[in-house]
Parts: sequence; structure tokens; C-alpha cells
Amino acid sequence: MVMEEKISKKSHRKQKRAHYRLLRDMNINCCDNPTKYIMICNAGLVTGLQREMLQRIIDPLINKYDLVMPLNKSYCFIKLYSIEDAACLYNKIHGLIKIKGQNTPLYAAFTEAVPELDCEDWSNDFPPGLKLIENIITEEEEKMLINSISWSNEESCDLKHRKVKHFGYEFQYGSNKVDLDKPITPIPEDYKFLNVLFEKYHNVPYEYDQLTINHYLPGQGIPPHIDTHSVFEDSILSLSLGSACIMDFKREHIKAAILLPPRSLLIMSGDARYAWSHGIYPRHNDMVKTPTGVTTQPRGIRISFTFRKVRSGNCLCNFPKYCDTKQDGTTTIIDNKAATGLENLYVHEVYDQISNHFDQTRHKQWPNVSKFLQSLNMGDILLDVGCGNGKYLYEEEHIFKIGCDRSQNLMKICYDKGFEVFLSDCLYLPYRDDSIDAIISIAVIHHLSTSERRRQAISELGRVLRPNGKCLIYVWAKEQEKDSVQTAYLKYGSSVKENVVCTQKITECGVSLPIHENRTNFTSTDMLVPWKRKGGGNFLRYYHVFEEGELPKLCSEVSSFIIENIYYDQGNWCVILQKKDKIN
Repeated sequence: MVMEEKISKKSHRKQKRAHYRLLRDMNINCCDNPTKYIMICNAGLVTGLQREMLQRIIDPLINKYDLVMPLNKSYCFIKLYSIEDAACLYNKIHGLIKIKGQNTPLYAAFTEAVPELDCEDWSNDFPPGLKLIENIITEEEEKMLINSISWSNEESCDLKHRKVKHFGYEFQYGSNKVDLDKPITPIPEDYKFLNVLFEKYHNVPYEYDQLTINHYLPGQGIPPHIDTHSVFEDSILSLSLGSACIMDFKREHIKAAILLPPRSLLIMSGDARYAWSHGIYPRHNDMVKTPTGVTTQPRGIRISFTFRKVRSGNCLCNFPKYCDTKQDGTTTIIDNKAATGLENLYVHEVYDQISNHFDQTRHKQWPNVSKFLQSLNMGDILLDVGCGNGKYLYEEEHIFKIGCDRSQNLMKICYDKGFEVFLSDCLYLPYRDDSIDAIISIAVIHHLSTSERRRQAISELGRVLRPNGKCLIYVWAKEQEKDSVQTAYLKYGSSVKENVVCTQKITECGVSLPIHENRTNFTSTDMLVPWKRKGGGNFLRYYHVFEEGELPKLCSEVSSFIIENIYYDQGNWCVILQKKDKIN
């Protein structure tokens, strides 16, 4: 009797603490009388509870129920479909059942509600440049690799959080570099079969010559870091053996949790290599998603083989903010080296991210572009370079229309509409010389960040256009007021401001650009223009806005063209070009 009173008091204390915790965390009250909702007060994802453990307890007792396991909480919920089932389950488990590995029994409480979903955002989206290949080796090969390592010889060392071993070059943790003048034992021949697999999934023009092997016990990890830029080439490969774990990636406020199964190969290149930190949080269990919801997955002993290619000299990446060899100073000059990175980040990636919203806001054809299309001859082949969502690829049934664009997501939208489209860069069109009757390039060339690249794009139009074929080009004009008349871009602004002071942004390429304030006059020819996506999210697109006379001058430098007409159309400079006859 005394023992029962002690259990009852302990049970009441557990329920009372759970009541205050739940009210604080989720504004949900506990209830004295039975409801359809039960809270398990002392077991959740944070305590290492696995969804399957709880299911094995409940399944023999109740047929229909739902489990809700909030992230980062030491409690969870059972949602029943009748109060009778809830009362029955409560009486069978409260203070009576222990979970394996737990000293105390489960304590339960009735609640007025449960969270609708497993709480908090959960992202396992891959950062750009990250790829995971599962089951890249067999279980036999995994055992061979694990058994090939001796952790007791002089070549291995103990760090604070793990054991580590190096081949090829020793990684110096004090400086995060290697000494190229002091090579060590080369990568063993037994590991060379991995090179064939690497080439199959990520072919690079070099062989990896530095290997770091890490040995992690459950509860051990590695702090977040970005591998030093100047020391190693772009690609870094990590082969996971033994146990799965979660690797956390972060870039500024964006986070991603990536599950690395045993025998999987993680490939880090580009953004993921140079701009995202990666690390393994020191814990015994990882929270993972399953088809039935979030659960925990215990860690075992994990061994990772990380392959790198050493290099010397300054880094040539486009991520100066994270680079060890970039100068602290920035520039306003966009050179050819910075141009590719700038356009990748502020044109190509942005249009892929805003493609659906872009499609919803781009329907009406511009009248003068439609007029150009109507002027073409029956049966002409029209190429729309940078076709976007394909708004110029319908109607005008007297011509055959094809489109191309650099955005994969926009191409999918066009494909779903039934248009004939290709994924292509406007600097390298995948068409034969003299094969197209007419071309339009509407609001494309102003996304190229150097005059050389803009000239190259126009030269490509001339290359694929047949002799006497015509080309229409539209670019955004710096002048948004013509003959004292404002364009619609300015008119529709909530308040047109004079002498706007733009915020400067130092891009990842080391180039400082002004951020334009929408619906105002342009203050610079090169700038970042905001796009606010429906449903949330702000993005910056790079633009070079053309000054009067700049577009025809650029076109005149392409010898294959004759300028037929130049005009201004609602904030755009426009030119119609005709390709010269070939000289026999």
C-alpha cells in the first residue's frame, strides 16, 4: 500500500511537470477527464524513443491510432479515435510499462489536443552541388575496407572527438592545411577499386591523392566547418561505412539535415563544397523521416573515408566570403572570372526557384513582338532564345516554333504545355549554322554580366540564323521615362522616389552591386533587382540595363548583322537585325 502511494505521487508529479511544459511549448492544456488524446510525458525523440518501440506496445491493445512525435521534445502524443480506446490505453500503460533501456515506466496524461504535425520545419533538401550515391559498394567490400584499418599503429591518432588516420598527405588540424613538401604513406592499393566507382558517378580530370579516415563512436561528431578552399580541388568525396548518421549543412540561415546511410558516397562540389558548412552533431541517436513519420535511429560505430585532391596556389572560386585566399576588398568591376558565378547565383538559380510564380505572372504577349511574329512567312522556323514559360510559343500557327532556356524548371513548364523546347545556354546554342529562319530574344541578354558575354550571345544568334533571316532583341532600358512619359514600370509604383539611395550587396563573387528599389528609376547600369515570390521568399536577379545607343553599338560589332530597325518600347531598347547574305 505504501509502495502504491509512492508510485501515485511520482506519477502525479510527472503529469504536473508535463502539464506546464506542454502549456509553455505548444499552448495545449492537459485534462483531468479522458479525451481522445494521450501525451507520453517522459519519452520522445530527444530521449531516443523510436516510433517502432511505441508501436510494439500499442498494437496489441488498440487497432487504430496515430503517433505524433515532435522534433526536439522529450514527450510525444497518441491520437485515438474514441474516448473509450483512449481510456483503455491509458489504464494499460500509465506507470505500468517500461521501454527497453529506460529505468522508469511510461507516464501518460490526457490532453485537450495534439499538434497537427510533427512540429517544426524539417528540411532534407540537398544544397546545390551535393549528391548522395547509396549502396555504391557491397557489404563484402565494406567489411574489407573496415578490416583493412589498424587503429593501434603509429599512423593513427586520437582527436578529442574521434580517431583519425591519413594517407597521401597529413591534414594539419592547427592550420587546416597540408604540407605539399611532406607526403606520407600513399593511399593503399587495396582502395584503388574505388577510383573506378568515383569516375562512374563523378568524373574529374585528376586522381584523389589525399585520404582521411575518421572513426566515430556513438555520441561523437565533428564541428561544422568548410574545408579550406586553397588546399584542395573542388570535389570532396566521403564514403560512409558501418553506421548511418545525419550530416548537417548550413549556409547563413538555411539548414539541411542529410542522412548518410552505410556504403553511401557523398559528393561535395560547387556551392556545397565552398559555401556550405558541414558537420556531425555529437549525439547517440539521429532523428530521421520514415514513411510513417519521424523516429530516432541509434548510431553505431561509423567510419568515413574522405578523399581529396591537394592543390597549390590561390583559390579561384566564386565564394570570397568563405575563401582563405580572397582579398578582403571588393570591386564594382565584373570580369570574366566573376561573371559565371554571378550569373549562376543571381540569374540561373533564381529563375529555377521562382519558375512557378514567374509562369503565373507572364501571359500577355507584347504587341510589337506579336507583330514581328505575324510578319514571318508561312512555314518559317522561329527560335525563341530564353523562352521562359513559353508565352511566345503559342498562336501564330503559320510558323513552326521552338524555344530554349537555361532554366530547367521553366523548360519543364514549357514541356508540360506541349511546346517544343530545349535546355540550352544562350552563349552556346545547340543548333547548326544557318538553320533558323527567325529568332527572338526577349529580356535575356540583359542578364549577361559583361559586354564580351553579351556580344557572344548576339554572335550566336547570327551564327544559327540563315542568310536574310531576321532577329528581334529586347533588353531592359535604363531610361524608364521617354519624351517626358513614364513607363508602366514607374507608373505602377506605389510612390516614385527621386534620388533613391540603393543598398549595396557584396556578392559571393567579390563584386559589390547596388540593390535596386522596385518601381523607381535606375541609378546604375549593373544591379540586383528584387523579385518577391508569391507565398514568401525574396530573390535578387542580376540585370545590366542598357543605356540609349548601347544596344545598336553592341550589335554593330557583330559583323554578320545589318541593323534594320531600332526602337524604344515601354522601358525596353529593341532592335531588329537582318543577317547578311553570304559572299560566294
